[in-house]
Amino acid sequence: MYMHEINKAGRWERLCRSVYRSVDLYMEARKARKSCRQQLKTINGGFKGSKELFRSQVLSFWSRYNIKPDKMWYDLYCFKDGKYDPRYIPEDLYWQKIYPALNRPDFRHAYTDKCSYIRLFPYLKQPRTILKNSSHTFYDGSGKIISFNDAKSLLESEKSFVIKPAIYSGEGLNVFFYDKETYPDMDFQKLLESYGTDYIVQEIIKQHEVLAGIHPSSLNTIRVISFLYGGEVHISSSILRMGVGESRLDNVSAGGLACPIKPDGKLEDKAMDKLSRWTEKHPGGTVFRDIKIPSYDRIISLIRKAHLDTPHFRIIGWDFAVDESGDPVFIEYNGAPGMNQVSCGPLFGDLTETVLDTIFFK
Repeated sequence: MYMHEINKAGRWERLCRSVYRSVDLYMEARKARKSCRQQLKTINGGFKGSKELFRSQVLSFWSRYNIKPDKMWYDLYCFKDGKYDPRYIPEDLYWQKIYPALNRPDFRHAYTDKCSYIRLFPYLKQPRTILKNSSHTFYDGSGKIISFNDAKSLLESEKSFVIKPAIYSGEGLNVFFYDKETYPDMDFQKLLESYGTDYIVQEIIKQHEVLAGIHPSSLNTIRVISFLYGGEVHISSSILRMGVGESRLDNVSAGGLACPIKPDGKLEDKAMDKLSRWTEKHPGGTVFRDIKIPSYDRIISLIRKAHLDTPHFRIIGWDFAVDESGDPVFIEYNGAPGMNQVSCGPLFGDLTETVLDTIFFK
């Protein structure tokens, strides 16, 4: 046996994996470029810095990696501060070069299955699980296999719950909130059948009064991007995501707001909406600079521990809530997260050159 053949998949398997990964990440990059152009339209073209400055400050930085990024990314990212910063990672480059160098794209769906969270992170407080379905098999909250009729009975006995896909639920897609008063005649059999397989049903968390005071209709969550480098878990960015109006969702894509969080847990002065517009106040009246996230230091500490238990992903997005007693509650993690760069700055911050040198040279 040749040494280069050790611990390698077969040739055809490697080829199929490579083709799938290339197509998957190409589509992510294509979607990102389209989103960038749309966001620039909403902010009248963004920063619109001169081509001369772009060449001298941005292209000169990336030339060492033989990369020529599109100017549109920096007109978007640098709009907030009004000056070029070459450390921003263009999102198409992120998906096609950075992300696959640091994470295992082929593992992201399996390892971010919400039905497996209790086994992956037993030390993290999580919402009470009422029911889950994995590969067409029903389990109760304790993990015992049950029948379809038993699963239906469990839901019928609850006054409220949230049901969502266990694997594909990005941006609040197909998340449904049930309460008996609003849906007195709910057809639970039809509900379960509509979700098919691979979903989870959990209690609706009663959140901390500070977060509920901003927007009580949605569970307002803390999204943290962490990355593992040099044997240490670094915090790239943190934002508070908040719902608006009657929405039960806090996702920016669903019309919510995202406000950057300072290292001490206090909110920045302004929050951003999906059109990249900034505001100092929530429509409900809350002034962002007056808010400090409860138990923020505990959330960061838990993330540093949990990231070390997920070795296949060196960049992770974490979602936490804070319950009414002040305890951090783990909602989900994402092995293929966005970067929060528009709201929070360069992904790798001061480590950008060191990380890029490792990826492209080593």
